[in-house]
Amino acid sequence: MQVKEGMNESLISVTHRADIRPLSADEIQFEINMCIGCDRCLRACPLPSADTLTIAELNMATISPALPDSVARFTDECVMCGSCVPVCPVDNHRDLLMLSLKKRLGLRWEEKVEMHRVLNQLPNGWSTPHMLQRLREQALFRDERLVANNYLLHLVASSSIVQIQPGELLFREGEFGRELYFVLDGLCQLSSQGPDGKEMVLGVLRRGEYIGEQGMLNGQPRPVTVLAQSELLALKVPEQVMQHLIEIVPAVKDFFEQLHARRLVQTMLQRLPLFQGVSENDLEQLAQLARIKRYARDEQLFSEEGRQVHESLHLILDGFVRVGRRTLAGTGREKGSERIIAYRQSGDYFVGGLDMLGDRKAVTVATITRAEIAEFERDLLMQLFQYYPEVLQRFQERLHGYKQAKEAAHSGVFEPFDLRNINTLSAAEARAGLHSLVSDGVVEGTDVLVIDLDKCIHCNECEEACERRHGHSRMNRTGMVVGNISIATACRQCQDPVCMLCSRAGIARMPGGEVYITESCIGCGICAERCPYDNISIVELSDRAEQSEQKSWQQFSRFFLGEKKSSRAGKPLPMAKTPLDPGPLNKPAAVDALSVMRKKIAIKCDLCAGYNNQACVEACPTGAAIRVNPVTFFGSTEQILRKRAR
Repeated sequence: MQVKEGMNESLISVTHRADIRPLSADEIQFEINMCIGCDRCLRACPLPSADTLTIAELNMATISPALPDSVARFTDECVMCGSCVPVCPVDNHRDLLMLSLKKRLGLRWEEKVEMHRVLNQLPNGWSTPHMLQRLREQALFRDERLVANNYLLHLVASSSIVQIQPGELLFREGEFGRELYFVLDGLCQLSSQGPDGKEMVLGVLRRGEYIGEQGMLNGQPRPVTVLAQSELLALKVPEQVMQHLIEIVPAVKDFFEQLHARRLVQTMLQRLPLFQGVSENDLEQLAQLARIKRYARDEQLFSEEGRQVHESLHLILDGFVRVGRRTLAGTGREKGSERIIAYRQSGDYFVGGLDMLGDRKAVTVATITRAEIAEFERDLLMQLFQYYPEVLQRFQERLHGYKQAKEAAHSGVFEPFDLRNINTLSAAEARAGLHSLVSDGVVEGTDVLVIDLDKCIHCNECEEACERRHGHSRMNRTGMVVGNISIATACRQCQDPVCMLCSRAGIARMPGGEVYITESCIGCGICAERCPYDNISIVELSDRAEQSEQKSWQQFSRFFLGEKKSSRAGKPLPMAKTPLDPGPLNKPAAVDALSVMRKKIAIKCDLCAGYNNQACVEACPTGAAIRVNPVTFFGSTEQILRKRAR
């Protein structure tokens, strides 16, 4: 295979390693000269195709003008996980050598598409030009100079066509999903649940429009229900495929974000009780005039030391933020000088940092998850209050509630030197619990395993049941303790999981919110590395297979040698028996059996997806283990801080 020189480095799909620096030509030659040919990097590589190569072949291809097909395929599949680096005895940077190969290989979407894959996707009676014409009706695809026909054909080849009959749902509000749907034909109705609990029609989606960008951009649940009004034909594009197009054509992301922001603001305004009674035209104007800001995880909105923005109305569209104030050094969050006083989430609003607690005093505000916040200028807000006095009254009531919660939080824990502000209505355990729930990210979970320590008899049956069902325990019953509740170490099914950054789609999410490992997982460990709560593990399948084949006397000997393993530890994982699936961006190819046998795999709790119960909960003999939504179970900031000490 011939390679392309001088490809743009920003087009290489390594978003999980944004700070990576390519090697120069001299550095590449030095690394190759240093290599001793031991093959340890290939043995450590999680890709099955690594077993079909030698390090000599890889080195030769790195400095040769052409790439053998086997090396080209391996380079295309490489996810830049870095597993090869720590095992090198001469400290070579094999990952950076692979980066140079990826750069030379160039973009596969620049190559001619395999037309049989496109033809397999076309609806009956459709031709390729007809499909391109329908896609060009989409506003973001109209400019052929930005999005070439070849890109669109690759998009179709890596996606699927869905056909929905009248009266059927494309998806429901509150479900999780990261796929994008481009409407090729038909009509569908968009609706959402209003403040009164009734279904509220928001609009109609037609041919040439799309839906689903919120899940792709920020991982949040679907904000609307989509119901087919006529026979609906849509192109369903996986998140990884759309993200790849965005890398190639950054203008596509700008288009998505602008339209998504307008849709999200208007939907939020219609649903909030604060704006009930405001006309549709005024809400639409508000949405158009809103200024949308996007924040990464742990990014600061306001600083207690800095200038507080207090003239604009801030509306949290999605995500969580924490509110804190300075306290005695070493006693705050992560042994610092900040105390968590409250958290705010989607649907909460405030006029700048001075109103986060309703007392007009400065606070420090930072995001817990990725967040989108809409800002409305003061003049616009004043006009709204003038025309709609009831909105002003509701807003003042909300601030009063914030102030009451703040007064409950003022105590020896939060304000150690101001004894006049001590409020005995707030239990110290409740305040400490709020701090833990927010600072350790529990509130961003959607389904958390908790154990009532008053009922727990420490039998460990929950872990044993998990291991019996899945071949390997996906949980640890010990974890953070809040009052009499232990929050087990297991996946919390976060609202916006940072682990779901996998170009192979090795980790995915079901509509109900269950985050699970797919048949495309190669065990590279990127998801485990990104999980801030250490709830994903990587298992060596070869080691487990060897252990399961041991004779009973060997297992007996291992026990007395101090290798205390569970008797079920050798049970093969179910996925170990199935062949590896390619990712949505991987080029399908005829492969031998060796190249699809997994070497590693990620394991995590997926709420026992596919079963009619959860093993850990069902096995608990005292009912101590339960699954909860943390916001519902522990309560809002106000509910937590108003708890009295027992």
